[in-house]
Amino acid sequence: MKAAEKRRIARAIKAAVPGLYEKGGVLAATPRGRILRGIVLEGSAADPHGVYLWKFVQPLYVPSTEVVLLLGDRLGGGCKTWRVDEAEAAVAAIREEGVPFFGPIDSPEKLASWEYLDGKRNVHIREVKAYSLIAVGRFVEGIQALRQLADSLREDDGEEMLPWDIEMRERAERLAALAETNPPAAHELLAEWEAETVSALRLQDVP
Repeated sequence: MKAAEKRRIARAIKAAVPGLYEKGGVLAATPRGRILRGIVLEGSAADPHGVYLWKFVQPLYVPSTEVVLLLGDRLGGGCKTWRVDEAEAAVAAIREEGVPFFGPIDSPEKLASWEYLDGKRNVHIREVKAYSLIAVGRFVEGIQALRQLADSLREDDGEEMLPWDIEMRERAERLAALAETNPPAAHELLAEWEAETVSALRLQDVP
């Protein structure tokens, strides 16, 4: 999809759905706070005239250098793309599927208690849950979740660990140790990681 067409869809969505701030290909719900959430317009190789629309939630205190769509889904199903002449239908889908998904998750407290995370085995989702528990001061649960996460990221039967798995494990162990011995320092570490993520994603101007 041409950039001009993508901008037209983004403008139509912003005009019809209050509180969205356009930043690159992201329509971020505001106020931003500690949770980036909203809609991502993703180009499609299969449909050069359409975009995928993702609803998503991303805690900024989990270190990242990119927008992460792990906590989210494509509107209309996995293969559905949206063209300029479908802007009204896209707005309806965002109102019906998108806003109810990301709208309520506007704080670490809401994220830590979000049923969407329960029972998920993916290590990145478990990381989000554990960090959020620490962020809201639920230290006993958070430390346990971090220890379990770290244990799941150890070498098994000689299988070599990937660098990002090692990094995730080391972060989990560091945060767990601080939460256990110096809770204010654990919160400071999360704030430090959050500032780094905001800088990497260039979100400083998102209100």
